Amino acid sequence: MNIELGQLQNGELVILSDPPFGRVICRVEYYRDQNLMMLVYDGPDDDSELMHYELNSSAVARVETSPSILIVSQDRERCLHGYDVPLVHIGC
Repeated sequence: MNIELGQLQNGELVILSDPPFGRVICRVEYYRDQNLMMLVYDGPDDDSELMHYELNSSAVARVETSPSILIVSQDRERCLHGYDVPLVHIGC
């Protein structure tokens, strides 16, 4: 699975995934002290998955000012699917 953090021309943040996530993401948590993001899935268990790379300084500046993030994935037919979720900031 390839996951990338990007920014649209209007400044909105986006997480791109190829292939689609197995479940719907209900929110993204950003841990300020570690510069890490966690994907929290919608479901009875509220499972989560840590994104496997630390954000660089330019990405941190964009993430810290954003209240939400777009989740976009591409299926096998190359159709894009997306939705908007809250970006929860955790820590000082």
